[in-house]
Amino acid sequence: MTYRITLRPHVVGMFLFASLLISLCLVIAFAMPVSNAHAAHFGQQGSGGDAHGFTAGWYEGETVQFFYTRDFFCEPPPDSGAPSQCEVGEDGQTDPRPDQNIPTLFVMTPLGFRPDVSTLHCPIVGNCINHPSTIDLSRIGGPSDAPLPAHSHVIDVKHGGWWELKVIGVKNEATWDQIVAGKSLDTVRSLQASDPSGTNITGDIPTNTYLFFNVRP
Repeated sequence: MTYRITLRPHVVGMFLFASLLISLCLVIAFAMPVSNAHAAHFGQQGSGGDAHGFTAGWYEGETVQFFYTRDFFCEPPPDSGAPSQCEVGEDGQTDPRPDQNIPTLFVMTPLGFRPDVSTLHCPIVGNCINHPSTIDLSRIGGPSDAPLPAHSHVIDVKHGGWWELKVIGVKNEATWDQIVAGKSLDTVRSLQASDPSGTNITGDIPTNTYLFFNVRP
């Protein structure tokens, strides 16, 4: 990237992570759980004790349904201070299905503001079907046991089975509204490309977290 003032890569990285930390603290502090028709639907328990249910997701301009049948998977290393063993900031070293190509679920997380609840696929902080309720943010300077923020989902492929999570932080409502209108990873990538400093939207942040669901129309 070229700026009028040349910044060292590690300085830019520290600035972006500090900005993300501040925003994450705001969303954890001010995002209040809500109960409404857009919350994830919980169904019966599976034979192994895992819940069955749905959330929405965005795929190529459309809203689709994710059907969950297994609980999340988080395995150290890297280590996590959360009871869930899930963390943000470092890629996991253990996959739930080794030697298989696992697609990515992009977790769109509003930072420092609360969007219209109808645009959140998991609107209840710390509570969404077969998601971890807590997560370790210490690798980006946050608490080691934070409630899972409210968020929405974007995918670029239809798939059934395990998905690897990457977090993308959205820092203002105007940027969020563009993602809601586009409902696609192409929209997200365009916004990231036009904002290399991360003022409005972050890059992809790795995690060690996996969810299991099938995509339905």
